[in-house]
Amino acid sequence: MNSSDVVRCRLSFLIPLVVALSVGCGVENAVDPNEEMGESLAASEAARETSEMELAGPCNYYNYYHDEARNNGGANRCTSSCHCDGMRTCSSSGWCQGTARPSVSCISPQFHWNEAWTPMGASRCNSACQCDGQRTCSQWGWCQGRAR
Repeated sequence: MNSSDVVRCRLSFLIPLVVALSVGCGVENAVDPNEEMGESLAASEAARETSEMELAGPCNYYNYYHDEARNNGGANRCTSSCHCDGMRTCSSSGWCQGTARPSVSCISPQFHWNEAWTPMGASRCNSACQCDGQRTCSQWGWCQGRAR
């Protein structure tokens, strides 16, 4: 048996299988596999991000961004503070509460900024507002001072 016979044999097996799988699907029932995969990947990515944030600790930082409209239970519904944007927290009744980004001075001890999430890298900064609490930004672009 030569290689063309092997290919012909494999194709003769696959063609009926493809036909059988496609019968009855029709154009009106067609699903774009890229769209389906994209939704699946987006859902698993969101779940992974949430679990990473929950493992990292509380999610109530000024620079914690979360789209509450996309929560599983509905807009503004939550089971943990990681399902709420910014400094908002999850109430005992399962609703996000509080102000996401309250007006507080960025050099105030009440200012919570996760320096690991800064776009330039962990503990990098352009101003004191990218450093947690009373830490300041050095002339070299690093957060300095006593950390929490």
